[in-house]
Amino acid sequence: MTGIFEHTIDAKGRLFIPSKLREELGAKFHIAIGSNRDENGEPCKYLVLYPDAAWRQLEEKINALPSGQASLADVLFAFASPCEPDSQSRILVPQPLREYAGLKRDVVITGSSNKAKIWDRESWEKRSKPQLDAGKVADMFDLLGL
Repeated sequence: MTGIFEHTIDAKGRLFIPSKLREELGAKFHIAIGSNRDENGEPCKYLVLYPDAAWRQLEEKINALPSGQASLADVLFAFASPCEPDSQSRILVPQPLREYAGLKRDVVITGSSNKAKIWDRESWEKRSKPQLDAGKVADMFDLLGL
């Protein structure tokens, strides 16, 4: 999945999913917590939209782990939720997930290979600006051997 889409979450917690992403996500998909670290090692919180096939692959990977390591994923499964867009192409983002990712009104949905990520707009802007540095882009291409 690719692209950047700016949208708003309404007062009921509903978020419009763009048609391009709906096609790639499929009729049913999952929403879950996500996190990685920024260049300073600080955690960045967001939500992840997984197509059903990618969700099943994630489950298989976690189920293959030794139980002590697999238990780290308990929180992932506890807060995950299946999604089906309504007739207006919106999904309900559960309140605990909105709180986790700090989602207020303005959000950005970004494509991220086989999934999509939902960011609070301010968080996305903080995250994306340093990544657009030409040196960092060159480092990424070098890492990928391109």
